[in-house]
Amino acid sequence: MAERVELVLPAVDRPDATTPTPLGRLTVPGQAIPEKTVSVDPDEIARLRDAARAVAARAHAPYSRFHVGAALIMADDPQRRVIAGANVENASYGGTICAERTALTQAASLGFRKLELLVVSCVATLEAAVADRSPCGICRQVIHEFGSREPETLVIVDGGGEGALGDVFDLERLLPYGFSLGQG
Repeated sequence: MAERVELVLPAVDRPDATTPTPLGRLTVPGQAIPEKTVSVDPDEIARLRDAARAVAARAHAPYSRFHVGAALIMADDPQRRVIAGANVENASYGGTICAERTALTQAASLGFRKLELLVVSCVATLEAAVADRSPCGICRQVIHEFGSREPETLVIVDGGGEGALGDVFDLERLLPYGFSLGQG
């Protein structure tokens, strides 16, 4: 069993970019996220990665053939059980649900509301750029809704490849301007 390791999530510091126009200025909001250190258990990440890969094989993806699995642990689950979900497509497209939301709705159905760790695996794109294997916009917002600052919610995107566990995101790096109804 591996010991917990400390990860440093680097600071992001981009100033606003403002351009004047004859009708008023246009601003591209910058972003300032401080550096932070988080503690992770590589064994737990590997266990969730393996569960996400396994459930991805059972995805119902007859249209896209893009099989995705997600596995998570909720901070408010005293048993710390692994809850997994696969994407389930539907011919109406609007009825499709992604793996991340499948796992989170199962967790919510069990009464849990505080996401601690989520691992996503897109088995067909493990070697691709992170943009081709990371959560979609709707999933990012749902993750944000269940996210937590204590303990810090982390999302790991399976990186595949020899010796890789994945790419790590906290809530601010996953969805910088997540909608929250003013609840912080």
